[in-house]
Amino acid sequence: MTKISENKVWRIIARIDDEIIVKQASSVEKSTRSLRNAVCQRLCDSAGIEYELGWWKGRRHKSRRDFVDNFIGTPLYVQIDDEVDIDLHEVPYEVYSIEQVRLTFRKMTLMTPDNIDAWGYLHWGPGDDEKMQLLGEKLPIPQHMSHSRGFEEEEVIAISDAQQCIDECPKCKSEFPFGTIILVTENFRLIPAICCDSMIWLKEEDSEENEDWT
Repeated sequence: MTKISENKVWRIIARIDDEIIVKQASSVEKSTRSLRNAVCQRLCDSAGIEYELGWWKGRRHKSRRDFVDNFIGTPLYVQIDDEVDIDLHEVPYEVYSIEQVRLTFRKMTLMTPDNIDAWGYLHWGPGDDEKMQLLGEKLPIPQHMSHSRGFEEEEVIAISDAQQCIDECPKCKSEFPFGTIILVTENFRLIPAICCDSMIWLKEEDSEENEDWT
C-alpha cells in the first residue's frame, strides 16, 4: 500500500454524464475503492436499480469492476489543496446506456425462466425496449460446472427449440411447454425451464448423442 505525507493525497477523478466525482485518500487503494463505489452508486441511480453492497467482490464480478473503471481517470499524488485538474488525470468521456448498466449489474439475478422469452431475449421490464438478445452475450458458467472450478464465461453461439432437441425436462421429466429454448455455448447448454422454474445447465457431452442440439 502506497502511503503519503501529511500534506499530500492520492486523488482520483471520474466523470459520468458530465458530472465530476473526486475522491482522495491516504493511499491509492483507498481513493480508488471510494471512487469505484461512488461511480457504481451513480450508475445504479441512473438505471433505477438498487446499489448492491459488495458489488465488486470475487472473480465473477470482474466485468462489473472493468465497466466502472471505464469512467475513472489516472490517480495522482497531489498536494491536499491543489486545484482539481481533470486533464492531468486523463479522465475519459465514457458513453453508456441504461441497458448496459442493468445487464452489467443485474444480468445473473435477471436470468430466470420467466425473464427469458422464446426468441432468446432477456427482459428486465415490461416495455418492448427493456430487453436484450442473449445470442452473442457471454454467460458466467456455474462454478460446479466449470472445467477449472473457477470463473469462466462462454458466449451464446446458438439458440435452439427445446422441444425439437430433447424429449423431456431433465429435472422434472415433464414435456417442455411451447416456446422453451436452449441457449447453446461451446461447452454447455442452458435450459430456462418454465415447467419447473429452473435454470438447467448441462455439459456438451450430456447432449452430444443428439445432433439436433446444435
